[in-house]
Amino acid sequence: MSTDEILEPHSNPADLTSMNTTANMIEAALRQLHELPTPVTSWLVETGTDSTDDPAIWVWAMLKEDVVDFAKRSRLRTMVRDRVRDLVQSEDEHPTLVYVRFRGASEFVQQD
Repeated sequence: MSTDEILEPHSNPADLTSMNTTANMIEAALRQLHELPTPVTSWLVETGTDSTDDPAIWVWAMLKEDVVDFAKRSRLRTMVRDRVRDLVQSEDEHPTLVYVRFRGASEFVQQD
């Protein structure tokens, strides 16, 4: 199985529409988070299945700073995971896997 197959979203069009709606909803909710431990300039959210075929959510936080200490990143990661799980998880479901990644300002600067 290739990396593309591992991270590829569901192929069913109905599932894809649902996942896009979920990703948009999550991104909007993350923009509403206040008192973050470090400034975030934008969010990118993707949904799909991970390497174990479990539903998963990937969140990239685009940080304003390139260097953010571990404690702040750890607090932000926890805030994001908790918020995403609150949005998508029902009590009777297996916990949704939420992968939180960070990008520093220099990693997403537009090149002319």
